[in-house]
Amino acid sequence: MSNRLFVYGTLAPGRSNEHILWGLTGEWKPARVRGIVLENGWGEALGYPAIILSPDAPEVHGLIFSSDDLPVHWARIDEFEGEGYRRVLTTAVLEDGLSQTVFVYELQFEAGAGPFDE
Repeated sequence: MSNRLFVYGTLAPGRSNEHILWGLTGEWKPARVRGIVLENGWGEALGYPAIILSPDAPEVHGLIFSSDDLPVHWARIDEFEGEGYRRVLTTAVLEDGLSQTVFVYELQFEAGAGPFDE
């Protein structure tokens, strides 16, 4: 199981939900994935962003949090993110060009009900 999480929104240091990752030892590194960020994702009443991954989409810049503590905290973080997001594996690219497999919380929607479906 991956011990890396790509963060693009409120879980990042200095953001409103950074406390969710407090107490976990680890390292933050700038990185990017390909996707579309909806500024008002699942929690739009509160303005929480959501990402939809797509290899043809623009780059989304964020941070990779690497921590050996993450695997024992996935269930808690999943619960915090709620049913509007799903934790999926993707590839992130570090500033030096190296790729890493990471988890990211992606917007979850039913087939045919996505933001790009007509």
